[in-house]
Amino acid sequence: MSYFRSNLFIPGHTLDRLERGQKSNADAIIVDLEDGCPEAEKLVARETLIGLLKEKAFTKPLFVRVNDAMESIGREDIDSISPYQEQIEAIILPKTQSFDFLATLAPMIDFKNKLVPLIETSRAIETVTQIAAFKDVVGLFFGAADASASLGCKLAWEPLLYARQRVVLAASMFNLFTIDAPYFYIDKMAGLKEEAEKVKNLGFTGKAAIHPDQIDHINEAFFPSAEEKEEAKKVLEEYQKSGGGAIKVDGQMIDEPIAEAMRLKITLGDEEKD
Repeated sequence: MSYFRSNLFIPGHTLDRLERGQKSNADAIIVDLEDGCPEAEKLVARETLIGLLKEKAFTKPLFVRVNDAMESIGREDIDSISPYQEQIEAIILPKTQSFDFLATLAPMIDFKNKLVPLIETSRAIETVTQIAAFKDVVGLFFGAADASASLGCKLAWEPLLYARQRVVLAASMFNLFTIDAPYFYIDKMAGLKEEAEKVKNLGFTGKAAIHPDQIDHINEAFFPSAEEKEEAKKVLEEYQKSGGGAIKVDGQMIDEPIAEAMRLKITLGDEEKD
């Protein structure tokens, strides 16, 4: 499974910012044709994106958030970028409500094994396990702002904790990556670091960003520290020497599930960018 720890949103009508985004340390770029793009500029944004795809201008993994695929503009978005899907990591599907939504959509589009539903409504939160089970889904994206509006709750950590846990649980059942919503306060880096660490500890594999200045803080939260990697290597060396089973290392009981967590930690550390 691929991990996309830092994912930079670029609104479709501001694709002149692409060069800066690609020079950042973001793992992936998200071109937003939906909420981040003014209604009057959506069609021009789509054409600009197609032009960049024709030029093969994207040097990082690319996600495209299309408009609502149950409306004509969303399906036109998908149809328009379909010829370039080898350059596209996945399409992000807003307003995904259920398994049936995906089953209805799939026969109408060419994208296979490249769907990332946005979990952003109360119904989607309730049915997220069924959504995650759909054959063409490769990841889940949690939309905090729309989820808070749907639930009628405050856009804050505690009210949305259960929803985030549901997303992580569903993704883990089907080996999907997960991207958490962006942190919306651009000038509050301490809050960003805290939230990124919290979602990582919940089990999310990545987080979105709305400004390049957020990227390094997200990466730092998701990359294991040097101390964590050294601990993991030590634990795995002792575990391998023991031949498996439960052992004690520095006072901690180690068995296969903990050893697997340590292997993942090393894998993530090995993927760290220079």
